[in-house]
Amino acid sequence: MNIAVVLAGGVGSRYGGDMPKQYCILKGKEVISYAIEAAKKSKKTDKVLVVCDKSYQKRIAETYGTEVCDGGSTRNLSVYNALAYIKERGYACKKVIFLDSARPLIRAELIDDYMDKLDAYDCVITGQKIVDSLGKTGMRYVNREEYYLIQTPEACNFSLLCSSFDKDSDRTAICQLMPENSSLYVSYAMKNNMKVTYMGDLELIGRFLEEDV
Repeated sequence: MNIAVVLAGGVGSRYGGDMPKQYCILKGKEVISYAIEAAKKSKKTDKVLVVCDKSYQKRIAETYGTEVCDGGSTRNLSVYNALAYIKERGYACKKVIFLDSARPLIRAELIDDYMDKLDAYDCVITGQKIVDSLGKTGMRYVNREEYYLIQTPEACNFSLLCSSFDKDSDRTAICQLMPENSSLYVSYAMKNNMKVTYMGDLELIGRFLEEDV
């Protein structure tokens, strides 16, 4: 069994507004709906689990037909809650992919590709090349070719992730909590993977959706 987890526990403190950004309306639909729909359209996903605040769980489950579990006070706690939920229900999960509810440009085909790549790798993540100059305090020059940005989706071998996951870690990427000797594939296939973070992002992302980028 393969499970897609949509992380929606954030409160959108940087975004502002009167509701979390994942529930704002983008092109007539909630921002979160794009990640859920992509996960449900995936040919390689058997279940979709949304991690969110209790106050939204009943509506999310009824509106989108997904399973739901509690979000945590940190991202890592939300991931931990998802892993615990899957284990507690006895699901024979082999592969798990984590999607960000605030990244609406995700496509089902990409999810399928990541799931397929997990046949050869323990972890598959989304990378973005650094195109600006990169600096570091105390250094005049940093070689940007040695670095990349890590984004969701992140897909992992479920049992391996569970074996090493530390909910109290300050590491910010799920792949950084996999066993040190696990194999990693960095995909640069998703060129436009914008996240709703600040006011004004909705309009810009809406243009990408119109162009079906």
